[in-house]
Amino acid sequence: MDAINLSVINEVKNNGRLLSDVAKDYGLSTKKVYQIVHESEQGSQRTRLPIMQQTKLLGLRIKQLLRRR
Repeated sequence: MDAINLSVINEVKNNGRLLSDVAKDYGLSTKKVYQIVHESEQGSQRTRLPIMQQTKLLGLRIKQLLRRR
């Protein structure tokens, strides 16, 4: 992801700016800003899933180990 995309995402998500205002500032269409933000959210969901699965598996393993006591 390039620096412009990261800046756009930061402006929208962390600073709460409107998509249309960010688009004007960066010389992009509002649709493009929406796509950048939306794709960043999709990426974070993809990385979250394996972590959630790993956490569940570790929890099950802990229960197994505690039963052996």
